[in-house]
Amino acid sequence: MSRIDSLQTFVSVVRSRNFTSAADSLGVTPSAVSKQISGLEERLGVRLLNRTTRSVSPTEAGQMFYQHCENILESITEAEKLVTDFDVTPRGRLRITAMSNFGRRELARIFNDFSEQYPDISFELHISDRPLDIVKEGYDFALRIGTLEDSRLIAKPVAEQKIAVCASPEYLKRWGTPQSFEDINNHRILVVANAEYARINWLRQFEKDHGFTLQNIERKLTVNDIDLVYEACLKGMGITALPTYIAERHLENGELVQLFTEVDIPVRTIKVVFPQNRYLANKSRAFLDFITNYFSD
Repeated sequence: MSRIDSLQTFVSVVRSRNFTSAADSLGVTPSAVSKQISGLEERLGVRLLNRTTRSVSPTEAGQMFYQHCENILESITEAEKLVTDFDVTPRGRLRITAMSNFGRRELARIFNDFSEQYPDISFELHISDRPLDIVKEGYDFALRIGTLEDSRLIAKPVAEQKIAVCASPEYLKRWGTPQSFEDINNHRILVVANAEYARINWLRQFEKDHGFTLQNIERKLTVNDIDLVYEACLKGMGITALPTYIAERHLENGELVQLFTEVDIPVRTIKVVFPQNRYLANKSRAFLDFITNYFSD
């Protein structure tokens, strides 16, 4: 086998932590995998794997070698894509993950318009408010809001998410319209507690900007799903903060009333996130350019 083959075998073993699983993925026998790893260790003069009867794991040297092997194999794959994609019509499948509410409300329209221009590209979409490791799980893009903390990724801003503090007319008729920021203390608040929307901390923004402390607010509903909070707000259960792409239609037709319009709640940036070391195939470049122009228009 070539050196590249031995690197692929080693990476497969580390990922699966098992010779048999690695052999299945490579289409060879476990003994062939074991022989290949032993030959690699002998050639390098260092033990790369700790072996037990149930599993294998990389040694310290093996972990360092594994990281370099991943980069080498990825570079080879990118070089092959660069050639095969050259001057070819964008086609294939894009794997994308997105925040749940944004995904449900925006992406069907975006995908439809994109497909009009690029009919040979299809989508596999994963909706989740739980941040995923898109490098490990093989996604082409993620649509995210908030701070990017993974140095392996590039985040390209594509749109701004504005926030509106809202209540239904029914709620305001029953509980009164807050006339000052301090009046929030006497109202029912609906809180989104998931990782993505918990950062819309409009109550703390009120405290910070206007110098008072919230003491008696009733958190009538705390839930990890913004759609449920949105529906509860429409039904008159309390006051909450919603992205304008959710609330705008209801504000226009009177089903919701925007409160505290003078308060400057910082906008949040919607980003397209993708691995920084990955060559962008034609299909990926087409989507990135399209969604950037889509929101700028």
